[in-house]
Amino acid sequence: MLSTTIVHVCLCCGSQRIRKNGHADNGAQRAKCLECASTFILQPKGACYDQKFKDQVVAAYQDRMSIRGITCTFGVCYKTVLRWGEKRPASRPLWTRCRALKTATCSN
Repeated sequence: MLSTTIVHVCLCCGSQRIRKNGHADNGAQRAKCLECASTFILQPKGACYDQKFKDQVVAAYQDRMSIRGITCTFGVCYKTVLRWGEKRPASRPLWTRCRALKTATCSN
């Protein structure tokens, strides 16, 4: 029978001297470093949003929906909405497309 041992280290100082320190809100085990006294989650899961959901949130953001409205509607933190919105380039504003179309048709 094979067994594996997982050795956890502090994320700040790299020390192996850590102790259990309760649980986070999502049920994950928290730990405290005995060297630098920092606390952290041993195996963080992170939020997993599928690409379709992200696209819906970004589309609402680019359609000029308020950040507060997006937060209430989709249940995503406002900082996440801003981060997702920065990663995707917004389409050119409508007035610049109209101006480009007007100059292209008017110039002979």
